[in-house]
Amino acid sequence: MEWPLVIATFVLGILLGYVGRTIIARNSEPNGKGKAFEQTKLELSQHKQEVTDHFELHHKQLAELTEQLNKVNKQWNEAANTLAPKSTAKPLANLVSHEVTQDSIDTQANELTSENVIIVNQKN
Repeated sequence: MEWPLVIATFVLGILLGYVGRTIIARNSEPNGKGKAFEQTKLELSQHKQEVTDHFELHHKQLAELTEQLNKVNKQWNEAANTLAPKSTAKPLANLVSHEVTQDSIDTQANELTSENVIIVNQKN
């Protein structure tokens, strides 16, 4: 009589363990999705910052290049006027640098909001 009781207890323990594990796994799923969502939001904000930094750097470089080109054009025009004052050659134009403020960069970066982002669940 002892063996059937031991076997029944063993089977009951397996069933209760399976049910308990299933319940715990279902309750922990939303936390995993929440962590994945937070991770995705963090990665998105880091990417936005990297893009903003990238454009700021390139804006500075282009502003410096524009300034250098304006200096070369000015020197060219002065030399042309000095060496050939009566020539019919048109002077080189100065390039115009559009000032971009941090606010306009932030505005452009913030145009990419979570409403415009599609998050793909790669598990399914």
